[in-house]
Formats: sequence, structure tokens, C-alpha cells
Amino acid sequence: MAATIAKAIGYDSSRTKETHRLGSRGAWAQAATWRTFATAEVNRDGSGSIAVSRDGKTIHYFTFDKEDE
Repeated sequence: MAATIAKAIGYDSSRTKETHRLGSRGAWAQAATWRTFATAEVNRDGSGSIAVSRDGKTIHYFTFDKEDE
């Protein structure tokens, strides 16, 4: 059974599109412009990271620990 899910929604002025993917070991998602990328990753234990980069340089990076048992 899947322990994680990655959801994505793209929208413009006239429509909204949504998708999701299940993962048994982890989930990864990215949102981006031409120069700025935001990525999030969550592992099955609840740990993970969030990173924001622009022009190939990381401008924000955050990690979080696994969930309490």
C-alpha cells in the first residue's frame, strides 16, 4: 500500500488541471518558472526536504525529521 502521495495542480485563466501519484517509499514534486524551481520530497517515515533554487543556485533549503512514533 502507498505510504505517500504527490499532488499537483496547474491552472491558468480558463481551466485547472490536477493529478496525483502514490508512492510506497516516497513522493517528490516540483513547481517552476523558467528560472525558479521549488521542489518538495517526503519519505515514508515523514522526513523530507524542501528546496528553492534560482539560476542554478539554492536560495532556500529546509529539512524536517521523521514523524513521532
